[in-house]
Amino acid sequence: MAWLGYTNSYAVLDARDFGLPQARQRVFTISILGNEKFIFDDLIKSPMRNIKEFLLPDVPEVYDVTQPSVYNAIGKKGVVRRANIIKDYAYTITTRQDRTPTQVIDCGGGRYRYLTERECWRLQGYTDADFDAAAAVQEKNGRYTMPLYWQAGNSIAVTIFESIFRKIILGETAQV
Repeated sequence: MAWLGYTNSYAVLDARDFGLPQARQRVFTISILGNEKFIFDDLIKSPMRNIKEFLLPDVPEVYDVTQPSVYNAIGKKGVVRRANIIKDYAYTITTRQDRTPTQVIDCGGGRYRYLTERECWRLQGYTDADFDAAAAVQEKNGRYTMPLYWQAGNSIAVTIFESIFRKIILGETAQV
């Protein structure tokens, strides 16, 4: 579809197809001046990595689920009152990881915890150095550093952008 001399193309892309163990489907739109369509089918994709690569081994108890409302929602299938247990991949990272509906990690022995701010950044494709730079200028107010959750939840998966930019700037595509 052309508008003001641009050809607009769009596709729904999922972070899992670009190496990240997060079910995050988003619409991407690219507009090119002229009649050329952007083809999304030949973007370089990568197999979803193991979720364990993104999770921290030792997490402070502050991330433990303590709210009865969340505890009672673990494993439930409702629209509003549910807490999914993360297995192979995380569900969409949100700006507020500690409210239902939510997702939790089963630590065993009846203990469940939320994703940390760092884990959310990792699941968006950021490096620990990226996270540390952002965390250095944020103030912790309460249990968590909420601006870091907000930034992760409002972000776009880095690996998808990298693939798009590799095609646009470097001309690198997958063999289709």
